[in-house]
Amino acid sequence: MAPVQKLVLAALALASACGRETPLPEVRVHVSPDLPAGVLASVASWARRARVTPVARPEDAELAWLSDPTLALALGDRARPGSAPAAAGVPERFLDPRGRFAPLGAEARVLLVRAGARLPFEPTSLRHVGDPHLRGRVALTPLGTGHGPVTLAALALAHGSQAVDRLVVRVADNAPVLCGSDPEVRSRVASGDADVGLVGSPEAAESAASAARLRVVWPDQSGRGAVVLPTAIVVLPGAGEAARELASWLVGPEGERLVVARVPGLLPLRPGVPVPPGVEPAGNLRVVPLDWDTLAVETRSRSERLARWPEGFTEGAIPPGR
Repeated sequence: MAPVQKLVLAALALASACGRETPLPEVRVHVSPDLPAGVLASVASWARRARVTPVARPEDAELAWLSDPTLALALGDRARPGSAPAAAGVPERFLDPRGRFAPLGAEARVLLVRAGARLPFEPTSLRHVGDPHLRGRVALTPLGTGHGPVTLAALALAHGSQAVDRLVVRVADNAPVLCGSDPEVRSRVASGDADVGLVGSPEAAESAASAARLRVVWPDQSGRGAVVLPTAIVVLPGAGEAARELASWLVGPEGERLVVARVPGLLPLRPGVPVPPGVEPAGNLRVVPLDWDTLAVETRSRSERLARWPEGFTEGAIPPGR
């Protein structure tokens, strides 16, 4: 073969090798059903960090991305102290002192108010959902489902267990418009079936961007603070090096910025991260201070007691589809 031909073939081989991307390592990740597993997978792939394979059980996973710290602690020994990567730059109040999980953004419980609603007062607190002046005008999901138990547990730690016990009864007796999901709450408020809705901050971001332009109220800013809970990244036993590197990147500044950009309503924990209209960075909010272990115990207790809410608490709740 002539020298020129050899040179051409060598150049073509080099170009072909450069054009081939190194295959990404696979990382098995368990994601809470209410979090967007597809976003995590696409962000990790776009940043050339890993090929995320979602798995249904944490027992089969290397990493877990969970809705709040109580779910991380519910993993027991699988969430080992000191196993979480460092999340430099995140305020201490969102970290786990024992290093069992690392935070990746946060979600808040907020109020939606229908534009033009003639209300007897301006709702500014989560406790206003039980105010008798708003009877029949508040939409929410049953308090024993979804984020209900952990929200009430956080309020109990902030305001006292007896005060929250009374609130639970008042809400049940206030003829709430019961919905099957946060999107349904938003829809019922937008349609005028209710004037006020209790939802998570992702739904608040959707509301601010929708044609209805529902007003978002960040509650209790003149009081004890809003219920703001970080989502939790847990490095599980048996995690490989690729999984540990992915976890460190996700909870770092670049990972947080990219995930928050793809999940409107997931609040950034670090300053300077852009947010869409209707969303506030967590650092701009007065937040209920929480001890994660105490919150987990209180949440378990309330989950059991609220399983059939509002049945057994009072009569008169409006069923879904009113």
